[in-house]
Amino acid sequence: MDSSEIDEGTHYVGYQEAFRLIRSNVQSVGVEEIPLGFCVGRVSSEDLVARVSYPSGDISLKDGFAVRSKSVATASVQRPVCLRVMGSVFPGSRFEGEIRPGSAVKVTSGALIPHDLDAVVSCEFCEEVSSQEVFVKADAEEGRNVLRTGEEIRAGATITKKGEVLLPGRLGLAAAAGISRARVYRRPKAAVVGVGDEVVAPGGPLRFGHLYASNLVTMGAWLTSFGVPFDSSVVKDNGDAIQRELLRYLPSVDLILTSGGAWGSERDLVVGVLDELGWQKIFHHVRMGPGKGIAFGIWDGKPVFCLPGGPASNEMAFVQLALPGILHMGGETKHPLQTVFAKLTENLKGRHRAWTEFKEATLSCDSQGNCTVKLYKNRSRLQAIANANSLICIPEGRESLSAGEIVPVQLLVPCLAGIEPGI
Repeated sequence: MDSSEIDEGTHYVGYQEAFRLIRSNVQSVGVEEIPLGFCVGRVSSEDLVARVSYPSGDISLKDGFAVRSKSVATASVQRPVCLRVMGSVFPGSRFEGEIRPGSAVKVTSGALIPHDLDAVVSCEFCEEVSSQEVFVKADAEEGRNVLRTGEEIRAGATITKKGEVLLPGRLGLAAAAGISRARVYRRPKAAVVGVGDEVVAPGGPLRFGHLYASNLVTMGAWLTSFGVPFDSSVVKDNGDAIQRELLRYLPSVDLILTSGGAWGSERDLVVGVLDELGWQKIFHHVRMGPGKGIAFGIWDGKPVFCLPGGPASNEMAFVQLALPGILHMGGETKHPLQTVFAKLTENLKGRHRAWTEFKEATLSCDSQGNCTVKLYKNRSRLQAIANANSLICIPEGRESLSAGEIVPVQLLVPCLAGIEPGI
């Protein structure tokens, strides 16, 4: 591409427009109800509402003695209060005996507080004289060491709203609130097809001049990290072979990803094959670097992402456009790459203000949480993909970024949405 084509860029869609077109053309693949333990990272398709209160009764937070707060109001180490022990109660049981004035009941953590008792003195402030008497050496106001009924969650309270990601802590709270299953958006199943006469499936015999389909492994690893199931294969640069492979996958998957054969030369056949198959091409080529050769469309109601074969272009087209679209099919609304802010250590120049440019980078943070970011400088494309931990974006409308600017940085760490990244 010469400089005049770059300057104009009129026949390519912009990155933000491509992102919007994908989001508006992919659809949810449905809802399923599954056990809570399998819901982590999934998107809730409805509000998750507590069925019961937790705890269901007042419980002790300590091992010690349940008392009436008034009975120990004057208790101290110098002047302990002697109380009669009426018995014991443990988690899962209820004290049925009579509670007389000036008495206490021995409790363990998690035990129901007997009726008419309103505080717990922990065991380190108590001295058992016998099985029937205890010296209490500290006061305890009403509610001390007591978890009140429904204090953790009350029946009818919303635990997670529709569209939110279900994380382990929320799932534990839901379980405590009487919920065992949840309705979540189903995750789509993908097909990942590597295209090229020179491409060999990992593990196969490698002839001189051929290469292993590393893109398939990288994309598959990203999909796996977000819980998206997939099948993958490699096909030669042959129109009939590509068509057969696409038709083979179509009935059993929700979307198709191809790697290679997307640019438009006489050897780039994928888009032409899809044209013959009657897909609805939404766009081909994006003002984005790397990754400009991406094509996207809908075939028989299913999204198809045609990605470039070059590793850097493939990675960027996948993480910036294809992966967000795929996760959107599973109910996700956020971009999968989490963003932090960092000080840029050097000047960066983009190719043209009409383009969006992504650059691999290294993010570092000191003990005070101050973050800096610099370019990852290595001529090896695969080394950059393997070792860069972040991406810097020079957005459309900017020709450059300056050293010292505080810029948003995308983390190349496949985290569940909503989890704060550790740096």
